[in-house]
Amino acid sequence: IDQEALVRGSSIYMPDQKIPMIPACFAENLCSLVAGQLRPAISTMVKLSKSCEIIDYEIIPSLIRVERQLTYYDVNIIAQDSNEIIILRDIAEQFRQNRMAAGAVQITLPDINVWVNENNEVSVNRVNRESLGRMLVSEIMIMANWLMAKFLSEHNTPAIYRSQTAPRKRLYKGNEGSLFQNCMQRRLLSRFVLNSEHECHSGLGLDAYVTATSPIRKYFDRATQRHIGAVLGLEEPYSMKEKDNIIQMLAQPMSCVSNLKFNRHRYWLLKYLEKRIGQKGEAIVLYKKRNNSQVLLSEYMIECDLPLSSGIDLKPEDLVQITIQHADARKNVLSVFMS
Repeated sequence: IDQEALVRGSSIYMPDQKIPMIPACFAENLCSLVAGQLRPAISTMVKLSKSCEIIDYEIIPSLIRVERQLTYYDVNIIAQDSNEIIILRDIAEQFRQNRMAAGAVQITLPDINVWVNENNEVSVNRVNRESLGRMLVSEIMIMANWLMAKFLSEHNTPAIYRSQTAPRKRLYKGNEGSLFQNCMQRRLLSRFVLNSEHECHSGLGLDAYVTATSPIRKYFDRATQRHIGAVLGLEEPYSMKEKDNIIQMLAQPMSCVSNLKFNRHRYWLLKYLEKRIGQKGEAIVLYKKRNNSQVLLSEYMIECDLPLSSGIDLKPEDLVQITIQHADARKNVLSVFMS
């Protein structure tokens, strides 16, 4: 099972199906924190001051029994009345402020969720990634990964660290960027690098980083948890050769996973737009090309070409009204014209 997981590299979630990295009997049961069931885990325990600054931490093997499982929606609904959620919000917000002060690049773009039911009917939903529930999970997950990187570094344990050099250019400060600036800033980010020594992750504003919080869905995270387990005396450590081999073996499948998710998302989104010919909407000009402009349809966060109109000189960041002229998912075609 582990060898097959290494070949797959990651679970793949697509609008019409999912392909798990490990069998569902493990991923959805024995390896998951199921409410009411006792499960083995590795816990990151963090001691904080009243002002939510980190004082100390420890990483320990644990047994967890989840009492309540909350969705993002559940958290957003009870956020104002739950002291537990309020405390977590304060912790997450302070941690984000610390990262931003250290130079983190905050890119805030909406997610477009696309899913297909059993009748092949396509639904599209715009998700605010900055809702309270999502912000909590994101920041505390980043905190846990950072502390696990510190833990491995302090124990001189070879691990698969992620680093990232500074972006080629900064377009805005903090989280003040417009939708256009966020889109363009993402293009200016440097590629992350995997190596054995911890180095700065500029995009996150952290001095060290690993990914370890999704060992059921990502093999890199499983490998990191094995490194931690080795420090705790729970597993045999990887040799340097084995670790380097994992990085090399995962390069191609992870690239394929990324491309597959992007292409299937675009396919089903275009399938949805096939039935919306003539719909009007707003687009942002991203950049000019020789015979047209590249624009972003902000409602669907999808890019396409906009033919140049005589007498109209479009510039990057201009807002234009467009009409959907043609969409063909099978041919990967989306055509619009200026309203």
